Amino acid sequence: MASLVIAKKDLKSLFREKTVVLTLLLLVALSSLSQIVATGLVFLYNPSFEFKARIGLVGNAPIFERVANPMRFENLSSALNGLRKGYVDAVVVLNENPKGVNYVEVYVPKEEVKSIRVIPYLKRVFEEYQTVLRELNGIPVLNVRSYDTEGRPISVPEGISLKFRFIYVVLIPTVVVLCGIIVGIYTIDVLYEELKTSEVLLTSVGVKDVVIGKIVAVFTVSLMLTLVWILGFVANGVNVSIASVFPSLTFCILSSSIAMMVFGFSESREQAHLIYSLLFIPLILSFLTFTPSPLSLSVRLSLGILDDCLTFAIAFGVVDLIMLTTSCLIVKGRITKSL
Repeated sequence: MASLVIAKKDLKSLFREKTVVLTLLLLVALSSLSQIVATGLVFLYNPSFEFKARIGLVGNAPIFERVANPMRFENLSSALNGLRKGYVDAVVVLNENPKGVNYVEVYVPKEEVKSIRVIPYLKRVFEEYQTVLRELNGIPVLNVRSYDTEGRPISVPEGISLKFRFIYVVLIPTVVVLCGIIVGIYTIDVLYEELKTSEVLLTSVGVKDVVIGKIVAVFTVSLMLTLVWILGFVANGVNVSIASVFPSLTFCILSSSIAMMVFGFSESREQAHLIYSLLFIPLILSFLTFTPSPLSLSVRLSLGILDDCLTFAIAFGVVDLIMLTTSCLIVKGRITKSL
């Protein structure tokens, strides 16, 4: 009972820490606006996503006109004048020879920002033009089609795969790491707050009750953060499997265990935060270099891929249990030493 009272007190203190509150708001924003954030990242990574350039054409190219629907110009000088004035985004010089070799000249704006968007679009147009010429000349064309579960063909918008990868490979691991950081900072803060009143507190409860109360509070915060980001993604139409709760909790408990160990060997809250950062950031980077890891497991389980995950999940759970047990002993020794 004493442990639950301590846990309740620690949970109330969560919203008094400005750093934790700001990070929590960032987590809510990332999860609740996941589709918007993913679309923004796609635009940043691929500026031509959903961009349609205006193409000017000089020459006789009826097939290219059907594909690109360009603006016709009588000569190159008038086309370049239109490019400078912004009437078109690119100029193509092409005299079409469907049965032979075609030589194409392309003019794009000097401004780097504009050319970065125009060139990928032109590449897609010429790929489509090439496909049409192949079909006219009887050259086999590989057509990849997508079907739904009932065998009906579906149209997949360009860029959907890139957006999918950003959501599941970038955003979900990011919010899992963010949850771990919030829990780690929170753990250090509540332990140092307790250290200030340990002499008075320990007159009515034991050290064991204090440690158990901290674990209950940390686990509750971890579960709350995990449910926040999962529900935020689901509310935005992103399919996230409930199995993703496990890797998120695993990562939070790992972060909390490291924070508790740091608390045991640090002399002040500021020093503990610094040491925790120096240990936790390289650990996150190491998780990106090998697989399986808690981050790769979060991606697979969020997609509902359970094959071969059970063994790794059990292994990570055992590691968490060992670290949590060790960190609890360290915290117990530190609180006892402070008396």
